[in-house]
Amino acid sequence: MENQREKENGSFKSRIAYLKPYIASLLEPAKIIWQDPLGRAGSIIFLVICFIALFAPWLATHNPNEMNQRIEGSVISFNEDKEWKDYEIIGDDPINDMSSDENTVVAVTEENQVIIAQDDRWEEEEIDPEIELLAVTIFDDQIIAAGRSGQIAIRDNDSWEYETIPTEVDINALASSQDNSEVLAVGDEGSVFLYSDADWEELESEENQDLNAVDFSPAGDAIIVGNQGTIMHYEAKEITDPEYEAFGEETFRDLYDVDYSLAEKAFAVGERGTIMGFSGEAWYSTSGDTSRELRGVTVLAENNALAAGYHGVIQHFDGEEWYSLDRITTRGYRGIDFFENQGFVYGVDPYINELAPPSTEHFFGTNHLGRDIWSQVVYGSRTALLVGILAALMVNGIGFTVGLVSGYYGGKVDNLLMRIVDIMYGMPLEPFAIVLVLIFGPSLWIIILAIGLLTWRTNARVIRSQVLSLAKRPFVKAARVAGASNLRIMLVHISPNVLPLAFLQLAVAMGYAITAEATLSFLGLGPPRVYSWGTILHAARLSGAWRVAWWWVIPPGIFISATVVSVFLISRSVEVMTNPRLRGGNDSAPEPEESEDVLPHGQ
Repeated sequence: MENQREKENGSFKSRIAYLKPYIASLLEPAKIIWQDPLGRAGSIIFLVICFIALFAPWLATHNPNEMNQRIEGSVISFNEDKEWKDYEIIGDDPINDMSSDENTVVAVTEENQVIIAQDDRWEEEEIDPEIELLAVTIFDDQIIAAGRSGQIAIRDNDSWEYETIPTEVDINALASSQDNSEVLAVGDEGSVFLYSDADWEELESEENQDLNAVDFSPAGDAIIVGNQGTIMHYEAKEITDPEYEAFGEETFRDLYDVDYSLAEKAFAVGERGTIMGFSGEAWYSTSGDTSRELRGVTVLAENNALAAGYHGVIQHFDGEEWYSLDRITTRGYRGIDFFENQGFVYGVDPYINELAPPSTEHFFGTNHLGRDIWSQVVYGSRTALLVGILAALMVNGIGFTVGLVSGYYGGKVDNLLMRIVDIMYGMPLEPFAIVLVLIFGPSLWIIILAIGLLTWRTNARVIRSQVLSLAKRPFVKAARVAGASNLRIMLVHISPNVLPLAFLQLAVAMGYAITAEATLSFLGLGPPRVYSWGTILHAARLSGAWRVAWWWVIPPGIFISATVVSVFLISRSVEVMTNPRLRGGNDSAPEPEESEDVLPHGQ
């Protein structure tokens, strides 16, 4: 029993002894790389990229597929001559409504914020967090804000008081008469409320459509508009239906805003570019040159009016017709008002944060779809290393095997294999990959297959030249005389001596594979749903935004360069071990230690 165990232990030790040359051959390049300053730098860069690839889900700040939205409250001011000022962000949430008196401009946002402008400065005031504000007006030095479920907030003498309209419907708009005698509030389900003498009174409207806007004229009457073309007139606590000069299908579309600042001129705007005009006696249909939704309108003079709406549309009325002005942005405006000598276009709807430059929120900016480029680059590192490592192993495996067999056997075998290598040299990578993609469809594995099947040719020739020299060494002849088989000689005696060169070719193949994958993906041959540095550049080229969005092309380019350069520095260090001439020309290059384990069964 003990003899059996001794035999088994001896057999196991002998197997370990066979592996020692391979282990030594693998450890020696690692030692040489770390002793060389440039090799050490390349190793650190490569390890950092490996770290990024390994921890990509935690390092990515956003979902790379998510179209990131931006939410903000912004205004664009202008004067009577339609001279537009800069886009200005004044709040964290979209602005729903604005109002003004001689000294103050006030805006309200969805998330219970009141923003007041005094002396060209915007200051935020937070009120009851339970209130979602939809409308605001200034009435007799009071700021009245209203919102969901009939909630009302009134600011008087720098303090806020809260109350609720009994019916608790959403209040969509407020307007105060120019003589500060009354306030009208309109809301869902045809609700109309009158505020006077510090009390709210509900008026009978005989309308069940949601009401969206209300405005007073200098004469004290008012116009109310709402869904499905609803238009109502108010005067002295009475609500009446208007007269129409022409009855068209436009009157069935939702109306979102109205301006009645002139006694005999009013405009109402709504969905699909609908514009309704009021001549002082009757309503008529008119239209501009847009089908975009219009959300706000303001009348500056008898022959001068502006309307703003979705996708940055601004319409101008010159007394005869409406036409579009040049867009300042493509964001969705929520309204437009003119107060005294200054007007504001305000909003905006949440929008896709497209082509945003680098910031603390998006380290590498965003692309044309608002997707975070940093997160795409981080996930792209996984693809680059996966392709680089697998393709390099495939290239090295095929090239090592072909070179080993060709160099050892020589003769007809060598001629046949080398002619195959010559044929492979005549096949370019890109057309070969295109054919594979046409046959099997775009896939990451197709790219790996294309690189592996076509680029092993150089490895085969390099390994063959080394094996031709080793096959004539005395230790190989001694092994053959001792009765070792050809397979044993190739695997046990020759392979360990070729491994350093194979390691060098592995590093070179990895750098080439990463570059090839980026090139093929840039040409559109990569899988569309897998992020790689090449597909990021491909998307930038297709969008045309690469001309202006430098942050879209430079980061993946830097990562490609850094990875390839790091692999090159590593291969340069290993080359010292395979090329004796480099040892004398580089004082910092270490001399490899001679070991009999590297030459098994030697003298």
